[in-house]
Amino acid sequence: MADPSALLQGVGVVLVALVLLWFAFGTQRNLRRADKIMKWLQSGLPLLGPKTTLRWLGSSVAELKIVGPRPPYRSALAMIVLEPRDVNALWALSRGRGRRDFLLLRLDLVRAPRFRADLVDPRAWTARNKRIDDAPFAHEEAWTAPSGRSVDVRSDGADLAALRAAWDRLDRASGGAWRISVRQLVPHLEVHCLFPRLETTDSQALLGVVRDLAQAIAER
Repeated sequence: MADPSALLQGVGVVLVALVLLWFAFGTQRNLRRADKIMKWLQSGLPLLGPKTTLRWLGSSVAELKIVGPRPPYRSALAMIVLEPRDVNALWALSRGRGRRDFLLLRLDLVRAPRFRADLVDPRAWTARNKRIDDAPFAHEEAWTAPSGRSVDVRSDGADLAALRAAWDRLDRASGGAWRISVRQLVPHLEVHCLFPRLETTDSQALLGVVRDLAQAIAER
């Protein structure tokens, strides 16, 4: 008769091995994915600034800090946020909640905005994210974007025509817009969007939309 303790020990060894294999495979997959995205971003990052430093935050987030950002930016940070492919349970849970690989931009402007606003896809993984320094907005509405998707719009009553136009352009230049947030406190402008098909698009188009929006905000 087989020893139950030995059987359990064997099962435990197999499970640990599977977890380690998944972790190694998922980490390598994220590294390859991030490397591909960073090569894709090379053509567009000069719109933010001439030099970039890279820092990894765990195995799922690559932080690209812009050195010597160009106007209208005072500081600029691009984050490649990847699915947590190295932890199978977390990956399955987060994917079920809508998490995908996406680009997160945090931008401080030379001239702070004079208004607050949020345009958010309610289905986005980051839709529930709220800043702790936010007061309630004066106006909230649902807007149907040109793509046909519903977008939650919150503001203090400012004219948001430029932001709506930027949302449409961002939606077409990316794999889908998730969020455009404008604040009087830093970060002044935050943009979340899915990555497009890297093989058939240019990052200059996407980051050009963001630059045009930042300039429009700074000039208001």
